[in-house]
Amino acid sequence: MRWLLYLLIFLALLVLAGFLFPREATTERSVYIAQPPQVVFPYLNNFQNFNKWSPWYQIDPSTEYTYTGNPEGKGAEMHWKSEDPNVGNGTQTITASEPYSRIATDLDFGAQGKAKAEFTLKPQGSGTNVTWSFSSDMGGSPIARWMGLMVSRMVGESYAEGLDKLKALVESEANAGAPAVDTRDALPSEGSNIEPENVDPGMENEIIEGDDVESPDSSGDELGEPKQEIQP
Repeated sequence: MRWLLYLLIFLALLVLAGFLFPREATTERSVYIAQPPQVVFPYLNNFQNFNKWSPWYQIDPSTEYTYTGNPEGKGAEMHWKSEDPNVGNGTQTITASEPYSRIATDLDFGAQGKAKAEFTLKPQGSGTNVTWSFSSDMGGSPIARWMGLMVSRMVGESYAEGLDKLKALVESEANAGAPAVDTRDALPSEGSNIEPENVDPGMENEIIEGDDVESPDSSGDELGEPKQEIQP
């Protein structure tokens, strides 16, 4: 019977430990994108672009998506339905949209609860630092608080994956739309086979027979040629 007592003590400690955890599950992940906020913002402010980089889209590509409300910005809504329990059913609504800096959304997972998410965009050099944050009230019970730890970890992993996909998408599409580099005035690269222009044989002989070749001075510089200063 002693083992039963130990088990009860262990369970009691787990319950007490649960009360020490916060009732709100939170997490956030960030990524640097080598494009300015003006370029990144439309990928986040319009749900029609969401599945281009969503970390959950590939879980069940047959998920049904519908879009209501405003086409973008505050009031835009995305609804999804899936038989896959890892996707489920839900709604995402943009509740605040501040151009090039912040987008806030409400998440409704039906029986699984509600949550809030937010994107913040901060200029960093010539690019943008994007942070994706999540928060959900898990309730006051110790079991729910334990679940909050798992939710924070799983959501954090998904957010990191999604941001990596967002970075790859934005940077690749921006580079694909960049103008081609004009190389007409560029110097020939080393090893290129460029034939010299034809030289008049008479002129070549005249130069060789009639001109004196200047000899270098003791320092190795050609006579009469000023030394060129090297700029730091």
